Amino acid sequence: MKLLLPAALAVLAILREVCGNKDGTECEQRTEEGKCCVFPFTFMGEKMHFCISGGPSEDDWCATTDDFDRDGEWGRCTGVKCYICSSDVSWSDCENQQQAHNCPYMHDQCLTLSKEAGVTNTSLLFLKRCTSNTQCTAYNPTCDRPDVLKCDFSCCMGDFCNAASLPYSAVGSFVHMAAWIFYMYG
Repeated sequence: MKLLLPAALAVLAILREVCGNKDGTECEQRTEEGKCCVFPFTFMGEKMHFCISGGPSEDDWCATTDDFDRDGEWGRCTGVKCYICSSDVSWSDCENQQQAHNCPYMHDQCLTLSKEAGVTNTSLLFLKRCTSNTQCTAYNPTCDRPDVLKCDFSCCMGDFCNAASLPYSAVGSFVHMAAWIFYMYG
């Protein structure tokens, strides 16, 4: 438990650098409207330190003042912002139809993936979407199938970090190795 506290504090420090309110102030979590969540906040007489569900919303939410009981001010928590698209033709085709997307809460990374699969007929997939750290590991079930001939994927943190497409190369191998090192030693 003692080892988790420094890691949690480091994550909060990174979030304070990356996240900001629309008025330029720093915050560790934003609402869909771009307001800062205030942690801890009081809800039903208890101090809350994270986004919660229940109360004014079944979705994850936070108070935007230090006392929800008194003020009733709140917003739905959001994740990172990513570009999303999918194509079975090319990166150009995918990017021509890509859209900016506010990812759900707990989706803290953006994924960029290209895959070539098939035994008799070759199929292609070019994909950008929201993901989370737990889903973006060295083991990627999309790439780990017997019919997959080539698969490159990359995960990144930060709003719209998946703007560029992957070169159809060894990027996936590098990401596999980096994720494994982080898993083993991070």
